[in-house]
Amino acid sequence: MSSRTGILGAIMALVALSLAVSAPAAGAVDIIEVQSETAQAGWQAGTCQLDPTNECSPAKPSLFFTQAAGHPPVGFTQIIVKHGTGAGEPPVGDLKTVRVDLPPGLSVNPQATEQCSVANFKASTCPIGSKVGESFVTASAPPITVPLTAAVYNIQPVNGEPARFGFILAGTEVILEAGVSWSTDYHEYFTIHVSKVELPLGLLEALIPVKILKNRLVFNGTTGQGGAGGAFLTTPSTCFNPEADPYRHIYSTFLRADSYQEPAAGFPAGSQELEAPLPKGVKPTGCANVPFKPSVAAVPATVQTDSPDGPTVEVGVPFESAAAIANSNLRTARVSLPVGEGLNPSAATGLQACTDAQFGKGTTAAVACPAPSEVGTVAIQTPVLPPNSLTGKVYLGQQLSRDPTSGNEYRIFIDAESARYGQSVRLVGNVSANPKTGQLTATVSEAPQLPFTSVSVKFSGTKGVLTSPPTCGPNRTTGLLTPWSGTADASIADKGFTLTKAPGGGACAKTMAQRPFAPGFTAQPGTGAALAYTPFSVHITRPQGQQELKGVDLTLPPGATAKLAGVPYCPPSDFNAAATKSGAAEKKNPSCPNDSKVGVATIQAGTGAIPLEIEGTAYLAGPYKGAPLSIVVVTPALAGPFDLGTVVVRVALFLDPETAQIHPVAEIPDVFGGAKLDIRSIAVNVNRKEFTLNGTNCQKGATAGVLRGGGADPTNPAAFSSAPVSDAFQGTGCKPLKFKPKLKLRLFGATKRNKNPRLRAALNTKPGNANLARVSVALPHALFLDQASLSKVCTRVQFAAQNCPKKSIYGHARAFSPLLGKPLEGPVYLRSSNNLLPDMVAHLEGQVDIDLDGRIDSYKGGIRTTFDRVPDVPVSKFVLTLPGGKHGLLVASTNLCKKPVKAIVQLKGQNGKKANRHMKVRTPCGKKHKKQGKHKQHKH
Repeated sequence: MSSRTGILGAIMALVALSLAVSAPAAGAVDIIEVQSETAQAGWQAGTCQLDPTNECSPAKPSLFFTQAAGHPPVGFTQIIVKHGTGAGEPPVGDLKTVRVDLPPGLSVNPQATEQCSVANFKASTCPIGSKVGESFVTASAPPITVPLTAAVYNIQPVNGEPARFGFILAGTEVILEAGVSWSTDYHEYFTIHVSKVELPLGLLEALIPVKILKNRLVFNGTTGQGGAGGAFLTTPSTCFNPEADPYRHIYSTFLRADSYQEPAAGFPAGSQELEAPLPKGVKPTGCANVPFKPSVAAVPATVQTDSPDGPTVEVGVPFESAAAIANSNLRTARVSLPVGEGLNPSAATGLQACTDAQFGKGTTAAVACPAPSEVGTVAIQTPVLPPNSLTGKVYLGQQLSRDPTSGNEYRIFIDAESARYGQSVRLVGNVSANPKTGQLTATVSEAPQLPFTSVSVKFSGTKGVLTSPPTCGPNRTTGLLTPWSGTADASIADKGFTLTKAPGGGACAKTMAQRPFAPGFTAQPGTGAALAYTPFSVHITRPQGQQELKGVDLTLPPGATAKLAGVPYCPPSDFNAAATKSGAAEKKNPSCPNDSKVGVATIQAGTGAIPLEIEGTAYLAGPYKGAPLSIVVVTPALAGPFDLGTVVVRVALFLDPETAQIHPVAEIPDVFGGAKLDIRSIAVNVNRKEFTLNGTNCQKGATAGVLRGGGADPTNPAAFSSAPVSDAFQGTGCKPLKFKPKLKLRLFGATKRNKNPRLRAALNTKPGNANLARVSVALPHALFLDQASLSKVCTRVQFAAQNCPKKSIYGHARAFSPLLGKPLEGPVYLRSSNNLLPDMVAHLEGQVDIDLDGRIDSYKGGIRTTFDRVPDVPVSKFVLTLPGGKHGLLVASTNLCKKPVKAIVQLKGQNGKKANRHMKVRTPCGKKHKKQGKHKQHKH
């Protein structure tokens, strides 16, 4: 590939400078002659196949070397100082400083040959093996011009320089100080500072002022090829079209120069600038022949699964010193760590982020990242520097996004430096994270066109910024690497690493499904006292190395309930808004109203001895996934320097319609914001004052259910596993509770035989009494079920589907509870039963739904209805009405006014106490009959 070798031009310029003595004053813009239209003179640079008698020039483009990533036999630069036409062609000024900037990707390799020591160079005794080229100089010594030739040597660089070259011309040292423009595109450049001296010419007997008129510097680009260090020159590995935008100047070599007469104070700024482009029609070729065989590998710092890890990740490109065409430089690297090797939340504690300004990419300022932002080290091996010359640190970059797929939520800053060689390679790695699996992919885009054999990043093992995969392996690292040559990307993978142990000891799991899942579980109220308001806490723990927590499905013990009255719901608009907010914004201004707050949730996440702990707030919310209520846990995801947003987890609160037992069901995320959570503990404390309430039955119970684990695939619910859990509970202080309910029965309407009266039953309880457990009412013998009215009974299937026919409705019921702001009410159905008679079911609807199932049977010749499973919740009043009239359910077998009618009532409290009695049923009969009835009753 055709490129100008700036080092050559720089040396020629230096020679001219060194030999300059005095000249007419001239401005910097006039010091170097521009290239003429015939391309025979002026500033020239290039790489050539041949250079017979210094003929390679823009005038002979066929001589230019065009193979991309090749080693040109010749590299040259040529300068001509602007001069007069008189005898000796006197230059118009004295050169002061010259800088030659090579095209990006054109590599000069100081390791290609042995290096001449400074002492040997000064003594003109450099070994022949350090020779890399020649300088052809034309000196002006009016009235004549004198041709001079000198060998160019590879010299040991001084501290702060990557390379140094030089030659001695007529006793004067000419030095090329090499540098790399790491504040821009990392192209190489050479600077020459020129001293004004008088030099003796051997053909003359006296010192004669001489000046450099012309300098052609020619390098042997294949020097060292086949040796350990490789060839001296390598052309860029790109094949852009230099005659089309935006690549018109990509292969140009630039010259900057000023003079002693008009020096540039901010050199090179303000100095003359000249460009030496490729000759017209010349462009790089052969990119299809440029090899690209990169490698990628990861080595863990631990042998344990699911443990803090600081792996070493390495990307390599082979270097073959004898190859005619080098491997392409790497343009973009995308490296994906093994699935399961995710971010470790534990490492966030004490971690800080480095800002772009502190990192200073694109500047020459020193890296000023804070020490707590260090997350690893880096070592870059390059064939153009001695081994282990470039080493440094890896920093956590400042978060710029909350989108884990953007590559800007997680960033790493890589700084490999060499004070000895004056280098600082600064790279930004954009780390994208799979939002479902947490798999990490680091991308370094538009990497500098510099040769390297390996870039090795070792993440901190002490901080454990990553967590090792959950299975033995092999755990493979993959890469998608793009070459600068424009050929196909290389999709590669390593052999994978294998882990051997589980975190708690023993062998590691070979598959995801083989991982154990035995979470810890407790669920207890703050006190077991009957009918006491007390916080209720659930605590789930997961040992390291076990399956991810993916869900909960629990049932609280009977009687564990909550007072919903006076607690507003957090509306969906609020908690949906929370899910879009930053964690900091949510923490500062919570989205849900404080009146909806019912508790707190504390989550511990991450591997290692000290997991990250964050806290969320639990709010009461409305229906969710078929459940009448829900709890929304809103957690600002703030971890060290990270703000991943706000986690919103909704817990559906189902209610058993027959027992009123609470049945919480929730999904648990194991990845959020691309971070693999590794949840170790979830503690939910429902601690709102006078909210959660114990029942009044002190029999043994438990909070029981199942916890879901990630199983064979944490992203697929069908692959989840289940672990049964249970925590026993038994209340205290039930027996001392009083139980004095009052039931009133009253008939309305017709009282004659074969007529259908209306029945109203009203049950009242006292605050602080034990809750009802069982209610049985045997109606007077004078009342029976009217078979003519039993036109329709709701089947169990219809009832379960909430599709009972209207004709199966035979009454209405209302229930009042101090736990609810409004009463529950609904129809009373006759539902099919396994018994001889249908069941009577009161379907109560409201904030929650309750079904009171009553069994109808015959008792002592009468009709009895028994509600055997009354929920253990406070009910202050219950009213049941059975309409009378044409379609009334009850029919009188005799005149109800002939004598008092009595019912047998049996009531039982949750604490076992009973309230049984024979009670009079109030009828609409006249006063006369009432007095008679009362008198007769007295006589008995």
